[in-house]
Amino acid sequence: MVETVGSNTESGHERITKTLKMLARSGVCDVISSLKPGPRGFSQLMFETKLNPGVLSRHLKALTEHAVVEKHSNSYGLTDKGRKLVEILEEISKTIKNE
Repeated sequence: MVETVGSNTESGHERITKTLKMLARSGVCDVISSLKPGPRGFSQLMFETKLNPGVLSRHLKALTEHAVVEKHSNSYGLTDKGRKLVEILEEISKTIKNE
């Protein structure tokens, strides 16, 4: 049986750790930022993030598994969880800048 991220068998700490590790990957936050204004196609995300197709594909897979991004027919977009995550990341950024 394959467990998905956020399954009931994981503790809250484990889910947070997995999410933070995913966000720490180089380029993941760029993908999230590119999706903030609205859905984007794969090619548009490649252009905006300057990531190669293999890396972008892995990032989108991880973001989808974490329910941050959802795939539409021809594009990717943020989920409600993804939009909330953007707000949290922006708040963290503001806090760090004000130190």
